[in-house]
Amino acid sequence: MLDTEGDKIGHVYCVVGRSAVKCACYWPEQAETYGDITVSLQKVDQTGAIITRSFSLKKVQSTVQVMVEQLQYLEWPDHGVPSKPSGLLQLVEQMNKCNAPGSGPVIVHCSAGIGRTGTFMALDILLKMARAVKKVNVFNCILQLRKNRINMVQNKDQYTFLYDILLETLLCGMTSVPVPDIERHLRHMTRRDPHTQMNGYDREFQALEKITELYQIYQCKEAKKPENQMKNRNSKILPGDHCRPILMSALARHGAPGYINAVFVNSNCPKDVIIATQLPMKETLEDFWSLVWDYKCTSVVVMHRAQDLPQISSRFWPHKGQSHYGDFSVMATTKNSGIGYRSTSLILRRENEPSDYSLDVKLWQLDSWPMDRDLPQNPFALVTVIGEVEKSQQQMADSHVLVTCGDGASRSGLFCAGLMLCDQIRSDGIVDVSQVVRSLRKRRCQFIPSKEQYSFCYVMAQSYLDSFETYGNFK
Repeated sequence: MLDTEGDKIGHVYCVVGRSAVKCACYWPEQAETYGDITVSLQKVDQTGAIITRSFSLKKVQSTVQVMVEQLQYLEWPDHGVPSKPSGLLQLVEQMNKCNAPGSGPVIVHCSAGIGRTGTFMALDILLKMARAVKKVNVFNCILQLRKNRINMVQNKDQYTFLYDILLETLLCGMTSVPVPDIERHLRHMTRRDPHTQMNGYDREFQALEKITELYQIYQCKEAKKPENQMKNRNSKILPGDHCRPILMSALARHGAPGYINAVFVNSNCPKDVIIATQLPMKETLEDFWSLVWDYKCTSVVVMHRAQDLPQISSRFWPHKGQSHYGDFSVMATTKNSGIGYRSTSLILRRENEPSDYSLDVKLWQLDSWPMDRDLPQNPFALVTVIGEVEKSQQQMADSHVLVTCGDGASRSGLFCAGLMLCDQIRSDGIVDVSQVVRSLRKRRCQFIPSKEQYSFCYVMAQSYLDSFETYGNFK
C-alpha cells in the first residue's frame, strides 16, 4: 500500500455494512498518529454509494510524504449482493483509474475479507480477462482465489451475481455516465460509425434487445389460467409469477387471492415502490381499485390524455362527486392543472370498513402525449409529474406508485424509467439509461419498446438536469 519514494499513491478499498460495525475506524477525521505514522485527511468526496478519501501519510521525523486514496462502498449488504450493479462497476472503474502505474498494491477488505472482498476482486479480474482474451472462466477464477484465501466468494448468491453482472456488462458495456460528463456523452452518442452507420443510441438499444431475450424465461402460469385470460388486454403482455401483485380484497371465486395484470417494477430504491398495470376494463374496475387499496397506492399516474381515454378504457374515477366500483367507492375532491398534466385528489373507501378508514389518492394524468404520437410532446411535463409524485411519496410511508397505460407497458415504462433516472441522478450522481431499462425489462420485457423511447430516456435525464442551475449538486 505504501511507497516510500513519496510521489506514489497507494490505494485502500473497503466495504463497511450500514447495519452494524464491521471494522474499527482506522482513519482520522482530521489528523492522527498511529505508532510512528501520522495520517492526515486531505479531502473527502462522495458520489452516490462511493466515498473517496485522500490521506497523506508521513513517518515521524521523516520528510517523505505518501498519498493514499481510500474508496468506501456503502451499498453492499452483509453476505448478500449489491442491488444496483452499476454502482459496483463504477467502483471497479474508479479504483483502476486512480491506481497509477508504479503504485503499491491495492488493499481490498470487508468485515471477514472473503465474501464481498472476493466477489469484488473476482469481478475486477474477470473484466480484465474478458478485455484481454475475449473470454472468462468464473469457476477457475474463484478456485485460484480460494487457493490463496479460503472461502473467497462466500456463497452461491455472490457466485451467481458474478455471472449476472458479467453477462450484462459484456453484452451492454460500461454504460454509466457521471453527471458532470453527461453533455459531452450526449454529443458522443449522436456520432455515427462510418462503417456500421450506427450511433450510440443504436448500439445501446441493440445490445438491450439482445439481453432482453434472456429475461423471457419467467413463467406466467396465473395469467394464462382460463379464468384470468379475459382480464388481459394483450395476450402477449403478461405478468410473470415472480413479480406480480396479488389481490386480497378482490378474491377469486374459490377464495384464492385475486389476479390482475400488473407487475412490481425494479426501482433505484431497496424496495420496489412502483407498480405498473394496464388500464382497467369494464370487468376489472373493482380489481384496479383493489390493487390501489391493497398496496396503498397513494399516487396513480395515467399516461393518456383525458380526450383519448374513452377510446381505450372505461372511466375509472369520477369527474366529480362519488362513484362505486364493486366494493369500493371513489370520491373526487379537488382538481388542479399544470403545464402538460392535470391532477385530481381522490378518497378511496371500501365497504364493511370503518367509516373513518379511507385512502387519500392523488391521480395525475399526462396531457401531453397524443394517441398518434410515439413520444410525449413535452419531456419537461413528464419530469414535472415525476417530481410531483416523488414529493407526494415522501409524505406517505410504505406507499406505492401505480402507473397505468393501455397495455401496461408501452407508455408506463417511460414514466418508470424517468422516475428511476431522476432518483439515480440524485442518489448515485450518474446517468445509466441502459441499466435502468435492463432493470425494468427484467420485470416486463415490453417496457421501452423502441429506440425512440430509449433515446427519450436521455432527453428526460437532460431535462431533469436542466432544472438545476449547475451540475455541481451531483459532483
